[in-house]
Amino acid sequence: MANLNEAKLFGASSLPNGKLLTLSSTPQTVHVSVNNTNEWDIVTIEVANGAGGAGSAHEVTINWGGTDFAIAVAHNTTVTIVDRWRINSGLEIKASTTAGAASNLKLYCHVDRYPAG
Repeated sequence: MANLNEAKLFGASSLPNGKLLTLSSTPQTVHVSVNNTNEWDIVTIEVANGAGGAGSAHEVTINWGGTDFAIAVAHNTTVTIVDRWRINSGLEIKASTTAGAASNLKLYCHVDRYPAG
């Protein structure tokens, strides 16, 4: 039986852990999941809206394997948008914002990979 308490360890080039993405209106790849059904990528995504000045809330759109959902991120806050969701089969996660290129929205993604079982 698979040990779901122990994640596999991967190098920084394999997973997006520790990398910050600055969001824009152009969707960009956050993570491409493991391309099999023997393992799961367990994903957490946080977004920080640290725009200076008065600022405002900005909408962040996540495309999760072809399905879009959006959330408003208030000024000077960090929001956990995805909390330990599973994904596999080579599906891609993308993110964008309505704030455009001038935004100061930062996305952080953490992925653990576990055997399915």
